[in-house]
Formats: sequence, structure tokens, C-alpha cells
Amino acid sequence: MKAILNDLVAEQALVDVLVSDLTEEQWLMPLPDVEMWNIKDAIIHIAFFDYAATKLMKGEAEDLIAIADAESGQDQYVRATKFHHLTGAEVLSWWREERTRMVATFYEKQPKERIPWAPGLPMSAKSLASARLMELWAHSVDIYDALSMDPVVKDRITSTLFLSWQARPNAYRINDLEMPDTPLYLELTLPSGEIWTKGDPEAKNYIKGSAKQWALVAIRRRNWMDTDLEVVGEEARRYASIVQTYAGWADDAPPAKRQR
Repeated sequence: MKAILNDLVAEQALVDVLVSDLTEEQWLMPLPDVEMWNIKDAIIHIAFFDYAATKLMKGEAEDLIAIADAESGQDQYVRATKFHHLTGAEVLSWWREERTRMVATFYEKQPKERIPWAPGLPMSAKSLASARLMELWAHSVDIYDALSMDPVVKDRITSTLFLSWQARPNAYRINDLEMPDTPLYLELTLPSGEIWTKGDPEAKNYIKGSAKQWALVAIRRRNWMDTDLEVVGEEARRYASIVQTYAGWADDAPPAKRQR
């Protein structure tokens, strides 16, 4: 738990630096692959759901949807419109307050303590911390893309890799697919060069390659066909096509620029 929270704080600091010197005009730059969102929307979203996580950990609400419906002014594009009047600098200040409060609350929890999140889908405190780290990195990718910068990836991306594996049953469910018993294997190279694996090394269906590329696929920001990932086997290809690290409805991957 402590290691995940250290990673979360480090990623928060990295994203803070990314946006801290933006002009008000840059805060309003559109995100390339998120309809009707701009950079400010992304940080508002992170700040609000950090706030919601704290509230749920403290037992002050029943689930995430109840908080969002009551307090965010959420529109059809899942934007928290209640906060659109804030300047970029004000949004950043608000996020700093909410993320600090959230991390402090996480330290009060035991790793396996159950926290309500989506209706009927509670998480352990440790899993929720991993999910907050994953979502922060996912939306930072949107910001990097908007600024035409290459997304920064550290070894702490392992939280996103783990969720790509752990959430596999949900990915099948939300795509109205039956999850087969087919053995699968993930073998991914972290930025440090360390190898991260999950599954059966003898499986005929496997995905191997860059942890960064797989993480970008898993957060639905890249199509696996546009990466250098080695995706072998019919079931591996299907998994790569529907993998999704976050809850909610099934999102489409970006259209592939090439077929393979």
C-alpha cells in the first residue's frame, strides 16, 4: 500500500509540473481523442474524483454515481460542469488540496479494507489507490497528446498493467462476450528494462513487448495494431481489442491506422 501511494504522489507531482505553467489559453486546448474535453476538463475530472474517493473512504456517501450526480453537474460528455467557471490556476490549486486530502485518507486505511466505488462494485483500499494512479496517468496521456508531447512513463506503470489483467473479466462482460478459459500470457518490458509478467508462460496466446505501449492500449488511447506489440493467437488479439482498465461502458479503441 505504501509503495502504491508513493507512486501515486510521484505521478501527481509529475502531472502538476506538466500543467503548472500553462497559460489560460492552453488550459482550454482540446484533447485530441476525448469529445468536447479540454485540458482543464481533465484536471477537473481528476480533482473531483479524488474528492469523491476521499468522501467514500470516510463513509460520507454510498457510491461514486451518487456523488457525481449530486455535486459535479455532469453532462452527456461526463464533464464536471459545476467547476467550469474556475480558471486553470484555480483548478490546479483545488486539485492540490483534494489529492493531498485523498492521500492522507488512504494512509488511514488498511490495504484490504472495502471501499464503495461504482454501485455494487466495492474495491479494496489498495485497488482504489491503484485505480486513482491509473486514471491520473490515463488523463495525463490526453494532456501530453494535446500538447504534442510524448507521454512520460515510469516503472510505476505496473499499477495500470495489473489492472489491465485484473479487469479482464469485466472487459469481456461490458462487450457482451463470454470469457473463455484460454490460457494467456503477458510479458512486458518496463522503462527500467525489468520484465513484468502475468499468466501462463507456456500459453499459445500471448502479448509481449513494451509496457508503455500495452498501457496505452489498455487505457484505450492507442490501437494495438498501431504498436510494436507482439500479439499472437486469436484470443490474445481479442483481449488486445477489448482490454479496458477502468469501469463503465465499453469504449472503442482509436481506429487503427494499419491492419495486421
